[in-house]
Amino acid sequence: MPKQVAKVLTNRTVDSAKPEANPYHLPDAKVSGLRLRVRPSGAKFWNVVYRVNGVKSSRSLGNATIKTLTQARYEAIDILRNADNGIDVNKVVKQKRSSTLDAYIKDHYTDHAKSHMKSHKKTLFTLSKSFSDLHKKPIGDISEVDITRWRRKRQHQKKKGVTFETLKREFTSLKACLNTAVRVHKITPSHQLKDYTLKPRVDGSERSNVKAVRYLLPDEEMRLREALQAREHRMRQDRTSGREWRVARGREPLPPLPEPYVDYLQPMVLLALNTGLRRGDLFDLEWSHINLAHRQIRKVIAKTSRSNQTEPACIPLSGEAYELLKGGGTGLVFPSPKTGGRLDNISKAWGNLLTEANIDNFRFHDLRHTFASKLVMAGVDLNTVRELMTHSDIKMTLVYAHLSLDHKAAALDRAFGGARDDCVQR
Repeated sequence: MPKQVAKVLTNRTVDSAKPEANPYHLPDAKVSGLRLRVRPSGAKFWNVVYRVNGVKSSRSLGNATIKTLTQARYEAIDILRNADNGIDVNKVVKQKRSSTLDAYIKDHYTDHAKSHMKSHKKTLFTLSKSFSDLHKKPIGDISEVDITRWRRKRQHQKKKGVTFETLKREFTSLKACLNTAVRVHKITPSHQLKDYTLKPRVDGSERSNVKAVRYLLPDEEMRLREALQAREHRMRQDRTSGREWRVARGREPLPPLPEPYVDYLQPMVLLALNTGLRRGDLFDLEWSHINLAHRQIRKVIAKTSRSNQTEPACIPLSGEAYELLKGGGTGLVFPSPKTGGRLDNISKAWGNLLTEANIDNFRFHDLRHTFASKLVMAGVDLNTVRELMTHSDIKMTLVYAHLSLDHKAAALDRAFGGARDDCVQR
């Protein structure tokens, strides 16, 4: 078809345009630059041609069977007006697309997470699966409405619903990602969730897996220590009997068990009780972290390794903790008895120990709660407990505050002169 002369397009002109062997355009004389593109297949699309600083560009406005002539003209006028002001809509759209959550994660955040987060695999998986509906959205456009929809959808993905703690953990991963986009990579000047905090629903419709702080009662701790001693004694007796059996039959005797402990379990449990260290930190603990002269452990805590914090925490050693470690050594303090490398699982040994001690509903992590609880009940102030627990925020330590009623009572005594006792007598 020869070059088309621009004429004022009408709905009838658009409807009656017939396909030809080659695609062609019908320019609109009313809005300069707007064209109807007709393909050989009969498909019709709106297109606008514009210039920014003398450079010619074009942009498709969509299917002419869906978008009306009037709508196409309004969009074309807007694009042409921006072009007159030096704004190229194609570049704006391209820039907006590059700032989507998906693009940011792939181009920037993945490498950042690998460099700064020990749990980067879990974090990236959460962003990929839980927030897939937000991937095509620009980071600056993700709003509270989006989070409300995400929360509702997550509740319907499991039969019993997702616990609030799971939702909060996933939301924290998303918010950390958005914060990094703003502060580190400067993909966008701000995001809408900056001051938004995920809170439990007031109607109580979401499940919660928060449990009361579990710590060892005095008789439970006594049974646990007795079970550790009994285990040591039993394993040494078994080794002695085994050696005698093999010698009596002319076989190579098994090597004697190491001193002062047969394996990692007893010193690890007792050190957890005396320091409050998490299991992962005990697995990673090296002799180079221990300064016996100053009676302290200096170590970067694993819980903070997802941030930029690299300053080691200083954990003093109690008398019992010092006795456990005073022999010194090299490498890992608690190496795997099988591989000599880092331990990664003590579930079987720990479970058997609890059974022997007749202790129910108790995790290894609860040794840490026991450490904190004993401090609080001994009258240690909460800020000192926070420092010994290596908590970054006092809010994390406040879960133990209910165990410390004496300091409140003492404050009343100081203020009101012992009126508390009179009240109790009444």
